[in-house]
Amino acid sequence: MSHVDFRTDPGRYKHWRMSVDGPVATLTLDVDEQAGLQPGYELKLNSYDLGVDIELYDATQRLRFSHPGVTAVVITSGKDRIFCAGANIRMLAGASHPWKVNFCKFTNETRNGIEDATDNSGQTYLAALNGTASGGGYELALACDRILLVDDRSSVVSLPELPLLGVLPGTGGLTRVTDKRHVRRDVADYFATRAEGVGGRKAEQWRLVDEVVPRASWEEILSERARAAAQTATRLPGGAGVELTPLDKSRAGDAIGYRYVSAVLDRDRGVAEITVSGPDADAPASMDEVRALGDAFWTLAMTRELDDLILDLRTNEPEIGAWVLRTQG
Repeated sequence: MSHVDFRTDPGRYKHWRMSVDGPVATLTLDVDEQAGLQPGYELKLNSYDLGVDIELYDATQRLRFSHPGVTAVVITSGKDRIFCAGANIRMLAGASHPWKVNFCKFTNETRNGIEDATDNSGQTYLAALNGTASGGGYELALACDRILLVDDRSSVVSLPELPLLGVLPGTGGLTRVTDKRHVRRDVADYFATRAEGVGGRKAEQWRLVDEVVPRASWEEILSERARAAAQTATRLPGGAGVELTPLDKSRAGDAIGYRYVSAVLDRDRGVAEITVSGPDADAPASMDEVRALGDAFWTLAMTRELDDLILDLRTNEPEIGAWVLRTQG
């Protein structure tokens, strides 16, 4: 596996489009089949790999920090009759066990971040399933607050991992079906063994989606639901947004460095020595000063750097099993 860099921005996205119209933002999944993170597979049917989720993670962070006026986020597909087929099977088949573990961990964290944005940033997420959502694609929808499914006699939602692959859904599917959407356990058991999925009114009756919408009125009703969600959101006022500028990072040999965070890697011992430095200036005296600093405010800057380092070590240095964390200054 080649080295993975988690730093990106909307101008470099290959798989997502982000647009903002007043209080409503739209994230459109339109996967480039030939732009997989690693060679050896094509991302057909809007399936995803780690690269797709890195962009989603970046987009959700930017919506929280840089767009304080956004109170509703619509996640939909840019492809006809398919929302998302989930994690790419060929990618998983060719990956090592540690890679698959960390891939599932990161996708879980990204979906948890979507829910956290609702709980703590007042952004309501709507999944607009304009086509079939299967496996991880449906799990992405389950992370949203509401799910709309087009009613076209072909689009369904499904968790086919158990009947087709003999594994449980890896990014919170069964948990969110039962504990978040309160689907009856017997119905959930049946649904998880039904490879062909469930669509139409049955999906709504079983609480697998919140609403099924005829294709003829899809755009109109989706717009109405997004505006209604934006109006009822409770995002706290926070002034202007914070632009998330590119992280200044160096990575060479056995050292990784940022402004406030650094790591020295001892691969022979399997140890990473991590140092977090304190702020190099006095604390801001007011919230106005904090806002003026933007993403240079120490708390945010240091956290972004540490987050990137953790993702880097977890993905690119799987043989390092001990992290020693120190603070200074």
